[in-house]
Amino acid sequence: NIEGVDIAHLGGNETVASLVQFLDGLPFKPGYRRFRIRDVDGIDDYASIREVVARRFRKLRADGDVFPDVLLVDGGIGQLRRALEAFEKLDITPPLVLSLAKKEELVYAMNRDKPLRLSRRSYALRLLQYVRDEAHRFAQHYHHLLRRKRTLGEIGCPPSRYSALY
Repeated sequence: NIEGVDIAHLGGNETVASLVQFLDGLPFKPGYRRFRIRDVDGIDDYASIREVVARRFRKLRADGDVFPDVLLVDGGIGQLRRALEAFEKLDITPPLVLSLAKKEELVYAMNRDKPLRLSRRSYALRLLQYVRDEAHRFAQHYHHLLRRKRTLGEIGCPPSRYSALY
């Protein structure tokens, strides 16, 4: 299985992270998790990645749960390094950790000096893009929920299942 992580914020406010799970190449929504970033002030995606990876794998280890086969981090070499720092600090042997940088779609892999450039048509790249984009979508959705909650506060009518229609 693959887990994907992404960070979302607006100018450093309401920084959140998402974790999505894919089984056999498809989203497994019961495995999705969201995190409020607690220990990072301002805009620092690297530190936020380190925090969420540490929190996720600390809990998996404590609960005796199985680690994913692959952890995909949205970003480049910097995000990959911070994710690996979290494992090192926890003294946990990581699964295969990858990061996928937007634009050029380069895949950075642990224990490799140079990024991989996969064919744009390759199934592997399209699967990694799917995981990354789903993690991004889920992080943005959670961030928007928190922003709306903060902006609206307790005023107004409670949301209903029909509120999206209006």
